[in-house]
Amino acid sequence: MKTIRLMTFESPVEANLVKGRLENEGIPCFVTNEHFSNLMPHYNRIMDSGVQLMIREIDYQKAVELLELNVEKELVCPQCHSTSIKMSLGKNWFKKLVLISVSLFSGVPFNNINVNYLCKNCQTEFKNI
Repeated sequence: MKTIRLMTFESPVEANLVKGRLENEGIPCFVTNEHFSNLMPHYNRIMDSGVQLMIREIDYQKAVELLELNVEKELVCPQCHSTSIKMSLGKNWFKKLVLISVSLFSGVPFNNINVNYLCKNCQTEFKNI
């Protein structure tokens, strides 16, 4: 029986809430990287880390339907509903570029850099939630 990752979370609290919901519906699951994410939170989202919720492969579709996950969700602008979207560093782009440069030269990630999106039609900046 193959085990796969269903979701990755920033905090163990979120992961355990979803885990409880799945277990209440009869879907066995477990959480990994819980302690590492607490010890080294600056490594979250780097090298595919973070608190991971694992389930059996045969339960994947049921879990996706239960949690109402949109696996292949296309990005849409919340303002004009356009699908013409590009990634952006946001309003603090200079600060983020300096942070990336210092992180690369020192070899230590200082912070998680959240990606924003920019609509090419109406220039609205938003985050994917």
